[in-house]
Amino acid sequence: MKKKFLALLLAAGMTLSLAACSTAPEATTQAPDTTPAATTAAEATTAPAAPETTAPAPAGMTDGVYEATVTGHNAPITFSVTVEGGKLAAIDATVEDETIGVGKVALAQMSQSILDAQSLSVDTVTGASITSRAVISALEQCLTEAGADLEAWTAPLDEEPAKDASYDTDVVVIGGGGSGLAAAISAEQNGADVIVVEKLGILGGSTNVSEGALNAVDEKRQSAQDIEDSVEKFYTQTLEGGHNIGTPELVHVLTDNAYGAVEWLESLGVSFKDEVGTATGALWQRSHYPSTPSGNSYIRIFADYIDKSDKLTVLTDTQATEILMEDGRAAGIVATGRDGETITIHAANGVILATGGFGANIEMRQEYNTGVWSHVSLDSSIGCTNMYLSAQGEGIAMATAVGAQVTGMSDIQLHPCGTPGTGLMNNIRTSGRNRIFVNQEGNRFVNEGAARDVLAQAIFDQQDSTYWIVVNSVRYPDREWVDANGATIANMVAQGSVIEADTLEELAEKTGMNYDNLQASIDNYNAVVRGEAEDELGFEANNQADVELTEGPWYACKKVPTVHHTMGGLKINENAEVLNAEDQVIEGLYACGEVTGGIHGSNRLGGNAIADCMVFGRIAGENAAKHQ
Repeated sequence: MKKKFLALLLAAGMTLSLAACSTAPEATTQAPDTTPAATTAAEATTAPAAPETTAPAPAGMTDGVYEATVTGHNAPITFSVTVEGGKLAAIDATVEDETIGVGKVALAQMSQSILDAQSLSVDTVTGASITSRAVISALEQCLTEAGADLEAWTAPLDEEPAKDASYDTDVVVIGGGGSGLAAAISAEQNGADVIVVEKLGILGGSTNVSEGALNAVDEKRQSAQDIEDSVEKFYTQTLEGGHNIGTPELVHVLTDNAYGAVEWLESLGVSFKDEVGTATGALWQRSHYPSTPSGNSYIRIFADYIDKSDKLTVLTDTQATEILMEDGRAAGIVATGRDGETITIHAANGVILATGGFGANIEMRQEYNTGVWSHVSLDSSIGCTNMYLSAQGEGIAMATAVGAQVTGMSDIQLHPCGTPGTGLMNNIRTSGRNRIFVNQEGNRFVNEGAARDVLAQAIFDQQDSTYWIVVNSVRYPDREWVDANGATIANMVAQGSVIEADTLEELAEKTGMNYDNLQASIDNYNAVVRGEAEDELGFEANNQADVELTEGPWYACKKVPTVHHTMGGLKINENAEVLNAEDQVIEGLYACGEVTGGIHGSNRLGGNAIADCMVFGRIAGENAAKHQ
């Protein structure tokens, strides 16, 4: 079994620099101990890793510094590789636009593994294959230029056979995304030893690639912005926004406890901006955004907490396959490690499912697409915003195999911010303010602040079911300015996904839009912002957040609807306990996050998913820890 160096916490700097003489970062995620005998969670945290495997350092390279530029996931990446004494000594890379918590972590892990092994035959990072391949491609180019024997550099490493392993703990959490880590930390804070299993090579799941908006009524922040709000209003908008299909009791739990989740996150070290905003489809200005970019802000704080705790263990590249039942209660899980070994975890108190939804499972979403989008084929032509390998629905399958009930499975949400071809939320985002949505004719066609199902349907009604989001220097003050997702407009343009123009007329020419229509769309929007006109589409300007769009440069990006959230899933009660077909509690089995159903109805408000993860994650963790 190969030792996996899986650093969870990557600094938010703009360059990656690793040297062969450095030690690998101490991992808070690890390959499980190969000793078959059971061990405690605390022992598992510090269990000795399998011996490192290395190939003999290939000889014949010429010392020097070599460069290569390759295409990453989000933008070109330039690598600078140093060869000293005939060995690979250092890898430097510019990583401005690789996804925080995914691509940037994969760059660090892959580079460190290659330096340690002096080989390119290292494991790629599960869940970040594009970035992993980019590292290999760049290193192949640089090493070839240095005179390396690529056949030797790509020769298989010697490996020890994988061995089965067994662990004893209080609580086991399946899924290392936002809800799973919140549940794990909550369980630990309530006295439990906890093991988290995550099938990817990185933590964070779909939370990693979200913008991190968390809806909560916040008297301090909202009053400072003259925003009127109440928990009752939040409840009503959530229930009505979900077309009154959500379970009222669960909606109350969500809205009543959302601000408590904000305070809990702050107690762990999360820093939120002083001003709240409005996530796409949030319907009200109560979305809290972390001060540092994206939903990975939560994951970084969680990872730091885990690293300091001797009661929390995380096993990555570990795929849960079965829930173990004893005398009618959930008592553990069976999982498979990356190298095929069987891992059995016995949990004295309970099992928490936090495996996410099924939005990337095309067969599954086709099967259940009988609801609001039944008139649209959710086939492979429709992408998914979530981590592809995360959103496969295995948690639902494991739970139903032990008698769990599902609810609302046809309630599938589409988001208007999909990237054509993939569905990922890359490039210019739809959330926030100071942008317009226009069709190929250059006309605005929908209220940009509408609910997500309204936005998506309006897009389907346009030519080729697509549209342009148009912004200018208000959103991107200069080409190298880093946005809330850690990206620059310069790299978006370099990647070819965003069109740039000095004037609106030039933008119309480059995109094929009608200039007169586009100018009229901007003029009408500006008139609404100035308070001189009412928008016939229903857009209402906010005098604190919205400004006129007048000066270039201008930027436009094509967008399509994409599967974003599956609101259906396991039926739970207010205690996050999973229910069976008779609405009875399955003892010891809990669930939180997108794997559950009944909270959001048939349309989730933007900013309610992170709130859901944190609120029900905390509840699941606390109740599992206290369950005897």
